[in-house]
Amino acid sequence: MLDTLGETKAPSARQLTVLWFVPLSAPLMIGVALSLLAMFAHYPPPAELLSRETLWGVSLAAMALVLLVGRRLRNLVMAPERIAHRPLPGSAESSRDIKTQAASKVQHSMFILLGLLNFVSVLVVAACFMHADAELALLNGVYTLVLAVVTKPDFALAMRETEAVLRRQG
Repeated sequence: MLDTLGETKAPSARQLTVLWFVPLSAPLMIGVALSLLAMFAHYPPPAELLSRETLWGVSLAAMALVLLVGRRLRNLVMAPERIAHRPLPGSAESSRDIKTQAASKVQHSMFILLGLLNFVSVLVVAACFMHADAELALLNGVYTLVLAVVTKPDFALAMRETEAVLRRQG
């Protein structure tokens, strides 16, 4: 995050929460857009790669699997020790204070987790566009919002614990 003087400042837990929900709400917006496109513009399926039953079965199984392992994945990626040891790309960590460094590392880890959690949703969205399946796209959007709520890290706690680990490391 940049302040008015152009210097970097530590992101707050509230900012990280907003950044958490924005990308994970995108599949619902895409699902609504696809359903409107199918309803009003009569969007035809460009290519049907699988039967409708297979598409739904594979998609629901993938969504259920990510929902089941989401918290474990969050605990793995967002563990304070792992966050503290993870290097920040393109930064001089020695010049930053510990609090800013901890917040930046938590933000970086959050984006790694977002990418991992959003992977299945993006694949399902692509399949929905290929099959013009608005119902599955809407279901995928709702699933992704549920996933966002279930797997949301406690950013304030993560920043405090990462800061403590960084202080112990010296």
